[in-house]
Amino acid sequence: MLASPLRYIIILVVPAWAACTSAHAQDASLVPEIRRELAAARDDTARADALARLCFNLIRSAPDSALAAGKKALEIATRIQVPKALGDANNNLGWLAVEQGEFQKADSLLGKALQIFQKLGKPEYTAVTLSNLGWLAQKQGDGAGALRRFQNALQAGESVGDSASTASVLYAMGSTCRNLKEYGLANEYLQRALGMERRLGRRGNEANCLLSLANTAREQGDTTAMMRFYREASALYSALHDHRGAGLVEENIGDFLTGQAPREALRHYHTALAHYDTIGSPEDKAYVLKNIGIAETATGNLPDAEKSLAQGLPMAEGLNSWELVMEYELALARLAAAQGNAAAAINHYDRYTALKDSLQGADTQHEIARLRTEFESERKEKDNALLRIENNAQDQQLRNREVQLIGIALLALLALIAALLFRRNYRQKRKHAEELEELNRRLADSNAEIKEINGLLQLKVLRGQMNPHFIYNGLNSAASMTQEGRTVEALAYLQGFARLLRMVLEHSVKDQVDLGDEMDFLRQYLKLEAKRLPGLSYRVEAEPGLIDSDVELPALLVQPFVENAVWHGLSRKSGERQVHVQFRKNGHGLLCEITDNGVGRRNATQPHDESHTSLGMQLTSERLQLLSRRLEDEGAVQVDDLMDAQGDPTGTRVRVRITSPGAAMGNPSCT
Repeated sequence: MLASPLRYIIILVVPAWAACTSAHAQDASLVPEIRRELAAARDDTARADALARLCFNLIRSAPDSALAAGKKALEIATRIQVPKALGDANNNLGWLAVEQGEFQKADSLLGKALQIFQKLGKPEYTAVTLSNLGWLAQKQGDGAGALRRFQNALQAGESVGDSASTASVLYAMGSTCRNLKEYGLANEYLQRALGMERRLGRRGNEANCLLSLANTAREQGDTTAMMRFYREASALYSALHDHRGAGLVEENIGDFLTGQAPREALRHYHTALAHYDTIGSPEDKAYVLKNIGIAETATGNLPDAEKSLAQGLPMAEGLNSWELVMEYELALARLAAAQGNAAAAINHYDRYTALKDSLQGADTQHEIARLRTEFESERKEKDNALLRIENNAQDQQLRNREVQLIGIALLALLALIAALLFRRNYRQKRKHAEELEELNRRLADSNAEIKEINGLLQLKVLRGQMNPHFIYNGLNSAASMTQEGRTVEALAYLQGFARLLRMVLEHSVKDQVDLGDEMDFLRQYLKLEAKRLPGLSYRVEAEPGLIDSDVELPALLVQPFVENAVWHGLSRKSGERQVHVQFRKNGHGLLCEITDNGVGRRNATQPHDESHTSLGMQLTSERLQLLSRRLEDEGAVQVDDLMDAQGDPTGTRVRVRITSPGAAMGNPSCT
């Protein structure tokens, strides 16, 4: 059974004073009144304020209009230089960026807003932006960072006695602790928020707190408390005619019952769907239709399951919610398996796997960017610390010089005292010289470390550039087969290409791969090219003993040379086509030879493409240069033209030397 993640409302009201509104108080029904205020505004300050509020309240219903209003507010605020207006515009544009997944832009805009409000000395303003930064951190998967931001927002709100803001932040902290599985703290914060919301009379927020408490109890396995909180939340939502809240309660109850009582779960899911139909919410309908399809599959009602999933999948695709689309593909694969349709099941499962791999690749890139930012921040902190130490040393030297001048002035009268002072100063100078030498040594070590890390980052960036190039060539091959009418071969080629792409993704997150894995990867690649080029035969071999000796080499290093041999040497040759890849020992490293019987380099370049250079070869050469620079050695890539007795070209041989700085064959590097 496909597990359904908990979905719950995070919409809370914040104080009325905040034009820089918090992340979860958007209300599109306020837009007409704000537009009237904008039309009646008599100065730029009032216009900037109205535009900022208009930007915020349009974020979910009309994001393009929200962006236009926010930019106009920022333009006016920059011209009139009113700090409050500048902070509001940056804060609301920052939250728009959060909603659209532009996290780096959001962090920059919210950071500017926070600096402006901190300079104003208004804790009630900084509390709102700190809360938004907390939600941003939570969306980025940084639960600990989100909790820190929320705690800072809580302190700011409590410092001015703002109970409304405090209740909102307590709810956010409870939700964050629940995501971190700190259930004790989650219940504590949510109960405090619930009590404050009841005293404030904000019944909608009270219902939201009850829904979050129910989900917390569900994760703890306390079904009695869970159902009590769900019933209380449902009653409040119904009294407020809040169909989305009431629908979420029914949907979460259905999620709880799916595994044990799918027919009962279906009743709750259909009730939730009726609520979502009332408000016309495609996002909520997409989620609940997926769950309905899963439950109907579990009950054996396969035709209705197929209808529900077919209705919901276009909604998920229209929302660009690829995680939800991935869940739909898995649900469709299991439905097809239940129907006995093996081909459809495999097709949907392949799509599910491709989406999963794609999302994991995006997460990896985000993690690399985050690590790069952390590294830059740490390096700046170290540089600042060294500068402070150097300044202190210089100040100490200046004081020592003053002492020397005093000693010289008194030399005639106090010879003995001058001698003692001289001796003391000499010892101090020697001590400071030793301290400066130590500081210089540490600085040199830090520079070497920074240089090493920069080299690794450059290698990761270059290797990341190879993946789009590789995909481009593979898809061109499939397109060529299709154009030639080889449709069945094209489909088989694409299936093999998908497997090969998965191997590329696995290798792309590693600096080194086993020789055996690299050889399997090259065989898979050549197997695909053999489908494209008739008469192509290949061998990928290694000397005896190399495979069992745990030899490693840089990931995705050899394939571009093999690709170059196939595309430029063999694709233009008629008759038998051969390519041979062999790995041999070479001192403490490896020697890889790629030999083909193609047309040779002289005939591979036609007049119309004399300026053409293989992008894969170019990127690989750059990787070789970076690796050799790290090892302070010269790289070795040798290309030989093979000739027959009459001097006509019979092919090309490429030698790539892969050496190791140590005495063992393990963990080699390329030079």
